[in-house]
Amino acid sequence: VPATKNIKPQYSSQVAIGVAKNITKTYEVSIEAYYKDMTNLIEYSEGASYLDPQKDWQDKVSTGNGVSYGTELLIQKKTGRFSGWIGYTLSRTERTFPDLNFGKTYPYKYDRRHDVSLVGIYKLRDDFEFSATWVYGTGNAVSLPEERYAGRGQSYNIGPGGPTYYFYDELLYYPSRNNYRMRAYHRLDVSVSKTKKKKWGQQTWSFGAYNAYSRANPFFMDIGYDRSGNKKFKQYSLFPIIPSVR
Repeated sequence: VPATKNIKPQYSSQVAIGVAKNITKTYEVSIEAYYKDMTNLIEYSEGASYLDPQKDWQDKVSTGNGVSYGTELLIQKKTGRFSGWIGYTLSRTERTFPDLNFGKTYPYKYDRRHDVSLVGIYKLRDDFEFSATWVYGTGNAVSLPEERYAGRGQSYNIGPGGPTYYFYDELLYYPSRNNYRMRAYHRLDVSVSKTKKKKWGQQTWSFGAYNAYSRANPFFMDIGYDRSGNKKFKQYSLFPIIPSVR
């Protein structure tokens, strides 16, 4: 959405400092720290409804600030039959809105405390190589209720002298924003490639698998029911193992 007379433009400023060092011609190590400050961010206000077309979107949002900072470490092997790298990031991303979460700072949805990537490439021959990538990340922050209450009751009768049924609106209590974490995200991608030189260039066949051990990574969580009809938190996932040919 655009900035308006009521919603100011969003601003951010970032500073980063790092150092890199070559250890012989084979290895390189680098470390970098960053800090990012954000102002005039917008979020939907408490209780805002997507289904109210009579109310302008500017009246459904709150304005606040954010901060993100962390440290990144990379160790890379650049030569030889076996190459690859190890990357690790330790970071924090937070939001503070006067009108949200009682004015208290809360972790942003994409706050990821730990982020790891391992990449390995092995050349069996000049024309034949294996590669594997493993990634790991702290689960996304999510808002989940901790308590529920029966709200206003309603009743109706089925026909004269028939039974009376009672229904109650259920009220859910959320103590704070993003008060829980989904399960950690991790997966393994693997591939094998065969390259052949042609007169017109080169041809490469690749066979691989995304999410090789078919990890059920969480995409979002919702309130559902178990087989006995009791309420429970349910995790929904998207992608199982996906083979590929290229």
